[in-house]
Amino acid sequence: MLIPREPSLLRQCPVLGSMLSRAMRKIGSKRARNWALATILWVSSCQPGLYAQQPAKLSPKLIAVLNEPTLELKDDDAPLLRLKKERFNAALNEGKARLDLYSRGLTPIPDLIEIGARLFSAEADLYDKPEEKVEVLQRQLDVYTEAEASLEKKVKDSLATQADLERLRYDKVSVEIKLFNAKTAHDHQESAVQPRPK
Repeated sequence: MLIPREPSLLRQCPVLGSMLSRAMRKIGSKRARNWALATILWVSSCQPGLYAQQPAKLSPKLIAVLNEPTLELKDDDAPLLRLKKERFNAALNEGKARLDLYSRGLTPIPDLIEIGARLFSAEADLYDKPEEKVEVLQRQLDVYTEAEASLEKKVKDSLATQADLERLRYDKVSVEIKLFNAKTAHDHQESAVQPRPK
């Protein structure tokens, strides 16, 4: 007699499939087999190890950054600018893909932090003027500040690790340093352009 099997369940847990097969052979009546199958399926669905954890909600500012459109590549772009746009678009597309994986519980927070750092770096590198860099870096700092507050709460609720939080803090301070340097360069540029009062 052939025993019906649930293919997706067997792929997830081959040991459970072999146990189910042995148990079904020992059970004689059709009603008992159905009851045993239902019981095993119910017990396996209660096992937390078979399913990914529900991911914690992310910072709205980070979601907004990842939902931005890619940059248009124009024929008249300078070669270096075109390469910078391609790098930014690649980081943005990876960020969108990682966000999708995260929302399904398939990627950890450190992966999002890492792609966020690459995306922000690629975005800041698109601009040459210090005032443009200052604007972009300030926006990035705002995202990191909001994400830090959110991640602190997740660490307290045991939904993220302290290591994740420290990695985010490292990246936030790195952006603060870049912002300080960009503001200093912008101030020096403005003072060099303006005539001194007599």
